[in-house]
Amino acid sequence: MNTFFMISHFITELKNRIFLIVLSWTSVMVISYFYKEVVLFLLVKPNLSMFQQNSQYFIFTNLTDIFSTYLKLISFVGNQFFFVFLIYHLFVFIVPGLYLFEYKKYATLLKASLTLWFFSILILNNFLLPLSWKFFLSFQTSVNHSVLTFHLEAKIIEYLDLYINLYYACCLNFQLFVLLIIFLNYIKESLDLVKALRKFFYFGFFLIATFLTPPWCF
Repeated sequence: MNTFFMISHFITELKNRIFLIVLSWTSVMVISYFYKEVVLFLLVKPNLSMFQQNSQYFIFTNLTDIFSTYLKLISFVGNQFFFVFLIYHLFVFIVPGLYLFEYKKYATLLKASLTLWFFSILILNNFLLPLSWKFFLSFQTSVNHSVLTFHLEAKIIEYLDLYINLYYACCLNFQLFVLLIIFLNYIKESLDLVKALRKFFYFGFFLIATFLTPPWCF
């Protein structure tokens, strides 16, 4: 009876947390739509210093480009908050079943992951994006300097795609530090086993080197 009650309690809590996650994701999507121009400006703002007198503009060549850009923008913002909500509720859901040392370890990893995610956004907006624009715009020439002229007329949807790709690349690279911490922790726990088996490792490396070395080297 107690087991059935516990399972029923876990299922109810899981349903409630899924509902809260979906509700939060929907709320962020709706709010992002009402402030879509502000959010889009915040994504463009890191590159305004690269534009001459802030006169650079974006174009669209398809009738639905602007609408598609806003949909992709609010989906991007909503998905980021959805991921944060998902990790938080998943962590809170499993906390009652953890030992104290497990809770401290996972809480530290979660804090480190969120901190690195925050710093990755700062570095992307303050360094990577301006530097990338400065590099690529350096190929733009004027009539006075070259026979051939190159002038950027960027499409807004292509700029958003570039930003999203750089964002995910930057975030994933920063999250590698968390994986490195997990790996080093695993190595630390397995250090005694490695020391016990190191003779077999040396012998295995010697055999592999023997088979892979060409005959003319002997």
